[in-house]
Amino acid sequence: MQLPVRKSLRPAPFGSTVGTGILRSMSLSALALNDGAVTVSWSFQAPIAAVWRGLTDPALLPQWLGTVVEIDIRTGGRLIIDHGQGQLSRSEVTEAEAPHRLTMTWEFPDEPRSRVAVELRESDEGAAAKLTHTGPDLAASYGPGWTTHLTYLEAAVQGETIPPSQFWKLYATFAALRNERASIP
Repeated sequence: MQLPVRKSLRPAPFGSTVGTGILRSMSLSALALNDGAVTVSWSFQAPIAAVWRGLTDPALLPQWLGTVVEIDIRTGGRLIIDHGQGQLSRSEVTEAEAPHRLTMTWEFPDEPRSRVAVELRESDEGAAAKLTHTGPDLAASYGPGWTTHLTYLEAAVQGETIPPSQFWKLYATFAALRNERASIP
């Protein structure tokens, strides 16, 4: 997915719609920002194998994460994603246990190296995912960022598409909600 770089992070107007029907119900189960880690728990109404495919299939990755430059989803393999305008994330896969666990390093320009782990398990609704991104100073941007990416992943797994042009609007909405929640005593 080639995402436009957005300079303003103002939330989308109240009542605006984002993408297709994917946002009929929110699948976000929990978002925790603790000790240099962001953990996002998500419920998918899809089989665990479909979610794993969404995480690892070169045909689906561009719908939720970015354009695949290089992909080898096995322990010791590499994943390089172009997030737009030459912004590449470079990852080394440290664990790939289909369809339950994917762990990798995360290197993004001008950021310290960090680690992303995705754990999948069967649930009553289909599959439950827990994404944990560990590294210094991640909470401010990666909480809303991964929530946005997981929204796009859910759409891809369901065979739907959210237009890339909606990414930063959705991100800004999640960031504003996080900020509003943080200001509640």
